[in-house]
Amino acid sequence: MSLTHIDIDDDALDTAKRLGGHRTKTAAVAQALEEYNKRLARAAAYDKYFELAQDWDLEGAEAAHRADKGAFSH
Repeated sequence: MSLTHIDIDDDALDTAKRLGGHRTKTAAVAQALEEYNKRLARAAAYDKYFELAQDWDLEGAEAAHRADKGAFSH
């Protein structure tokens, strides 16, 4: 953990403490950073899978699935 001096809007920090149920400024900021990092990680994962999906052959996969179902329905 590091000691860092930053300027934060007092009203925003008080609101975060109150709404988040935090007793300290440190706890409010730590929770905010954790939530922000989770959000960024989700966005990065979404972007990654969006790029991967560009090469997917959905029509081919659906046709193969229908063929497999047809083969086992007899």
